[in-house]
Amino acid sequence: MRRFRILIYLSLCFIVLSFQSCISRLRRPEITGVIVDYDKNPIANCKVGEALTDKNGKFRLDEQRYNAFFLTEMFAMEAPPLMVMEMVEKTDFQSDAISIFHKWGGGRRKGATYKIDTVFLRRINQTFNVSALLKNSDWKLGFTKYADTIYLVKDGFENWCKTDRCSPFYSEFQALTDNYIYGGKNLPEGMIRRTIDMRFSAEKSLFKLNMICEYRSTFEGPNRPADTTNTTGNFQVLDNTKMILDAGKVKQLTGKYNISDVDLYQMKLTKMN
Repeated sequence: MRRFRILIYLSLCFIVLSFQSCISRLRRPEITGVIVDYDKNPIANCKVGEALTDKNGKFRLDEQRYNAFFLTEMFAMEAPPLMVMEMVEKTDFQSDAISIFHKWGGGRRKGATYKIDTVFLRRINQTFNVSALLKNSDWKLGFTKYADTIYLVKDGFENWCKTDRCSPFYSEFQALTDNYIYGGKNLPEGMIRRTIDMRFSAEKSLFKLNMICEYRSTFEGPNRPADTTNTTGNFQVLDNTKMILDAGKVKQLTGKYNISDVDLYQMKLTKMN
């Protein structure tokens, strides 16, 4: 009986100590980077989370951690998710946000860091010369089922886009170009991927277009090989707000469009009736 009481006592002590014991979890890694405008000039006194950038546009957000009950975490069987959102704000500029998500990122050890490098902040009412933006550059193109909307993404987009302001545009573009990975339903029946590369001329309003269409493979066969289309076309920008496209062999893209969205590395065209 005495031994039984001792075991009960020790078990209770273990339970109490377990609930009082804590494990360190990551709330936010140390985040460092630099904020610049579209001319690559550093932006001083820009608010990033609770910090302000220095004269060189640099900022640092300290690592943040919290304590969680060991027993609760043990029953969960995995590290908690990491979800971070820090606002980027400066007068006369569009507000933006730095977001980090990792399914099990809360389990990282002390000393976790995240280097975002350069963040480009756009001025309010900033305009662009569309013809100059396209000149002598490479873009990828995606379009909706009836080609009433075209998404253009410039090479280098992923290195430029590191914040919440531009990332939704890329997600929409991907859904138009890849039914296999991104689960879109935009492409014709049987097609899983459509890759379109456009090379705009350095001198004239001309472009070269390469389109590759890939199709679903089956075990029954015969499998359809990828289709490749190479063509040349021309474009005309009107008043920096409209564009006329002649896409050569890819006739569904030929037409007159409103330039409904434009940024350094992205453009959206909406077909006019």
